[in-house]
Parts: sequence; C-alpha cells; structure tokens
Amino acid sequence: MSTPAQADELGTRIRVSGASRPGHVRSVNQDAHFAGEVGARTLLLVADGMGGHQTGEVASAQATEAIRAQLASSRAHPPAALARALQRANHEVLAHARADPKHEGMGTTLTAVLIDDDIGLIAHVGDSRAYLWRDGALHPLTEDHSWVAERVRQGLLSEEEARQHRWRNVITNALGATDRFRLDLAHVALQAGDRLLVASDGVTALIPEGELAEMLAEGAPDEVVARLLDAADARGSPDNVTAAVAVVDAAQHGPRPYELPAAVPWTVDVGDTLSGIRQVEDRYPGRGPLRWARRQSWYPYRLWILGSLYLFLLLLAFLLVR
Repeated sequence: MSTPAQADELGTRIRVSGASRPGHVRSVNQDAHFAGEVGARTLLLVADGMGGHQTGEVASAQATEAIRAQLASSRAHPPAALARALQRANHEVLAHARADPKHEGMGTTLTAVLIDDDIGLIAHVGDSRAYLWRDGALHPLTEDHSWVAERVRQGLLSEEEARQHRWRNVITNALGATDRFRLDLAHVALQAGDRLLVASDGVTALIPEGELAEMLAEGAPDEVVARLLDAADARGSPDNVTAAVAVVDAAQHGPRPYELPAAVPWTVDVGDTLSGIRQVEDRYPGRGPLRWARRQSWYPYRLWILGSLYLFLLLLAFLLVR
C-alpha cells in the first residue's frame, strides 16, 4: 500500500510506495529499497547489490540500513547529511567484505532522493536511476556510471548499441568496492503534481522512457510501482526488479539552513576522510555566521587555533593559581 509521508508544518504532502521482486530468472533478490520517512523527511532509495549469491544482497541491505541510520541521527544540513550517509554506507560495506572472505568483492549501486520541503536532493552511485515526471514529460535526474553509458556520452556507442552490448552490465562506480567512490549530487525544485521514480536497472533496461512516462502518469504510488514491476516481469525480468515512487500532492517552500547551487549534477570523490564532505558543504553553503566563518582565510586552521587557545587558557589558569 502507498505510505503517506507526514505533512510538514508548511504543507508539503507526499505519498510514497516501493517494492522489489527477484524477477523470473534469478532465485535471489540482490536489490534493496526504502520509501518512507527518515528524520522527518521523505526518502526514496534503491540499491542493486553486486557480488553473487549471499553477497550482493548483503551489500545492498547493509548500505540501505546504514543510510537510514545515519540520516535519522545526523544534525548536519540535508545535503551534507546525505553525503555522510553514503560515506558511512561505503565504509560499512567495505569493512564487512574485508572482514569476511566469502563476501570479498561485494558492492552495491545506490540512488536516493531525500525530500526537504519542496527540494528533492539526489545522491547517485552506479546505474540505478532517478526520474522526475512533470506535466506528462519524464526528466532523467541521474546518469549511469557504467562502461557503456560512458561510451555513449563520448559518442562511441549509440543508445541501441549500448542496450545490446555484452559489457552493458559493467559498473564503473559502486559503494563498498573501494575506499573511495564518486558521488553525483543534484537537486530539483518540486511542484504539486510531480512524481518521482527511483528504479534499478532491472526495470529501466526493459521499459523505455516513453513507456515509463505513461506508467507514471496516473494512479496512487503503490499502483504505479505494481504496474512497473508487472511490466518488467511480462518482459522476462532477467534481473531483479525494484522501484520506489513518490507523488507530490503539495509542495510549499520553507526556510532552509543552506543555499542551493546551480541545478546541475555535480560529482565529488568521497573517501574515509572529511575532505569530500567539506566539498559538499562548500557546494551547499550554510546560512548565517557559519557561512561567514567558512569564507575566512583562517577557517581551514580553526581546529589548530582552537587547540592553541585552549592550551593558552590552561597555561593562564595555571599561572593565576600559583
């Protein structure tokens, strides 16, 4: 059934639903998904695990839970919180694979949309996809991180050649595969009547975008999800099939503690350090005194300055009590 996302104080109202099936060929479902509320915000998420039986499904499930847990507890503003959540997911999946030889080589794609008032924040790694349906037209919100997709962007393959290529399933970027991953971040301003779709490649590889647009046009979220998965199954579903859908009934602008950059996809390398997260914070700068501080020449040395000040005060207190 469709889940009504809790309306916020400003009147944003969203209904969501998600489902996953193993398909007609595979016995194990390596996909994971989430559609609901996390930390008072709506989250759509689809992860497609890699690495084989009892490995890919572990990676996708572990990444999904890590992201939900991080978002539920984070005090960072939403863009940084989302990036930190994927960083945590990458760390946990990779650590698990290194600790257990039977899970060596596992990883997962992951595409998520976190809705903050009337803004949809998109985080993307791999070849699951996010779409915006608006006024009958379907707008891609992500670009695949795959060998064939990169050749298409370079003009070396056509879309049809990519769909038939023997390396069409080769992923060039995933969570849990290495210490670092490439994170695509974007955002979209939402309007009443918009519909969002996040789906694994088991769905998008079988259903052309024109048909996706038609299937998204009508019905409650759970009806749309069932329609998509039924259509994939009817075409043989050689892969697991997963979809999460949100219907925006009302979207009202609210005050945000961060600024939005130009609405184009942007890529950042994220590892175990905070350097990638700091770049996200710079890309979506906070408002108020923190924003002023981050623009000062001394900001990169703030911890050293604070530490020196602390030691100075300790020394001063010691001298005063002698």
